[in-house]
Amino acid sequence: MDQDNRSENKKVILQVDKRDSSESEIDLINVFTFMGKRKRLIALLLCLSILLGVTVGAFYCGFEHLTGKGSYARAMISFQFDGIEQGHDPNGAAFDVNQIKSPYVIEGALANLGIDESYIEKVRENIVIQGVIPKDALERITVINEMAEKDSKYYEQLLDVSYFPSQYVVYLYDDGTFKSEELAQILDGITTNYKKYFLETYANAKVLAVTSNLLSEDDYDYGESINLLKTQIKIMLSYVREKRTEAPDFRASSTGLSFQDIVTALEFVNTVDIGRISAHVQSKSLTRDKSKQIDYYEYVIRDIINNISETQSKLDTVTKAIASYEKDPVIVVSNSDSTLEYGEKNEYYDTLVNQQLSLNNEIASYNTTLNEYYVLLNNLTDSEVSNDQDDFDYADELLSSVNTTMASWVELIEATTEEYYSTTLFSNAVTVVLPAQYFVDGGIVHIIKNMAIPSAAFIVIVLIWWFANAVKEEIRYQRRKEEREKAVRGE
Repeated sequence: MDQDNRSENKKVILQVDKRDSSESEIDLINVFTFMGKRKRLIALLLCLSILLGVTVGAFYCGFEHLTGKGSYARAMISFQFDGIEQGHDPNGAAFDVNQIKSPYVIEGALANLGIDESYIEKVRENIVIQGVIPKDALERITVINEMAEKDSKYYEQLLDVSYFPSQYVVYLYDDGTFKSEELAQILDGITTNYKKYFLETYANAKVLAVTSNLLSEDDYDYGESINLLKTQIKIMLSYVREKRTEAPDFRASSTGLSFQDIVTALEFVNTVDIGRISAHVQSKSLTRDKSKQIDYYEYVIRDIINNISETQSKLDTVTKAIASYEKDPVIVVSNSDSTLEYGEKNEYYDTLVNQQLSLNNEIASYNTTLNEYYVLLNNLTDSEVSNDQDDFDYADELLSSVNTTMASWVELIEATTEEYYSTTLFSNAVTVVLPAQYFVDGGIVHIIKNMAIPSAAFIVIVLIWWFANAVKEEIRYQRRKEEREKAVRGE
């Protein structure tokens, strides 16, 4: 009796509902017994599963290699300049990191390596750029996402969370076109050339070169040449004054000049050198073709009058808007000790007033220039002086000297500005944090992972089938047992 009880206690019973709602008992010990009977078959199936998984993983690694998505060169590039945190470039526009793989950048990199430019598109289509998510932004997104799972009202906050990477990983995938060492060299060349491209785009150091050396004694009359010189010196002064405001303490080691030094020198050229040639031309009423010069002055006068008329119309419109505009009332609160005024600042009204002042200044400047040209025209029209060759030679000498002086200052400005951008403003704007390195098919770990995942999946399928088959055997055994018991009872 005790032996029967001990045997009964060793059973682990599962109850399975049958279709007729009666219950059937499954002994797990019997299930494991049935499983043990198939050990050899299962061992064989497990070996086949591992072999099949390794084969599938190997084929997948081969597919990655053939498609160029397994082996790659990788580099990391970092940006540090005002506005990058908001996704802006140095000029305030949207920053486009995909310029790293622009044809211009790739062409320069390939040219430095002696690779034909026909490979530009092949390289370009294999470049992938991925931003590195800032840690704080990732934490905010994670926290708000968890809150949104509990309360849907937080989903709107999740949409408002944005980030703009300042670091990017650049991949150049291997499609078999280049050797592994060439791939890393190409990617290094691309990142290096992009740094140059960045400075060329945003430093704008050669902005003045296009307007220098424009004068030729055969191209313009003396009055036109003087206007061209004045326009050029105005552009140069405006540019350098802006840089002086940005970097008042900067001094270039290559030129020994600060931006203030350049401003002082250009003002001297404007006042003395250009003033000398202007005085000589005007005092002598010097011209190569009097009738053409008179036509030129008359044209300039008409153009200035039209500009004054147009500006005056704008001024009248703004003045009427100011006169008819009602500002927000100001509330005055007074007591025995003090008087306080409350009122909101009206930005639109202030904008109108600023426009009015600016338009008045434009009209005043136009009137000054207009009077100057009236004087030039009258002097030239009334002049009866016959100029000799010495007058022309002296004027040509002065023009040539001024033109040479201004061209030399353009070069000095460019050299000073380029050093300012490269050593100060944009010294760390683009940094290659990690140089290009080549990774073979994702590395050994990646290959093992590709083989392990399908192998594990096949093993799980075999184990599930092994257990399920044993359970079915146990169910069939219990049913046969019940049928025998019913037969014995005569049911």
